[in-house]
Amino acid sequence: MLSAVFSFYIFIIMSIITKFHIYWLQGGLWPGKDKQDFIDKVLGNGNEVPGLVAYIFVILTFVIMAIFPLAVYYNIDLGIISMYKQYVFLVFAIIFFLRGATMFVSFLAKNATPIFLEYNKKFYAPLCLSLSISYFYLYTLYI
Repeated sequence: MLSAVFSFYIFIIMSIITKFHIYWLQGGLWPGKDKQDFIDKVLGNGNEVPGLVAYIFVILTFVIMAIFPLAVYYNIDLGIISMYKQYVFLVFAIIFFLRGATMFVSFLAKNATPIFLEYNKKFYAPLCLSLSISYFYLYTLYI
């Protein structure tokens, strides 16, 4: 039962995050008002948005991260990856844990804009930590 809840939670959240990245790839700037405000709020520093290749890489990665838990939940044969599904869940859990933990690493915060740090504390880090917990729970089911 909990595996279904966590699998669908991950799918829904990662799908929404993927859609934001597609929107940004197409030139959208929300939650910013202009390009620099977008960079300050979403990227945290710099003055350039990522390029096409970076966006496509992130979008494809997030699609895989969204679909993988559902594929495992519904026992879809993933070939050789099926044998290592617990490690895939663990890697995803570690990735999101590290991203969520950046809120607590002061030397990383020195280069970030204040508005990014605020958004990170309120939204990004808690969301990443919740995804980490979800992936880790699914990992524990297969060890």
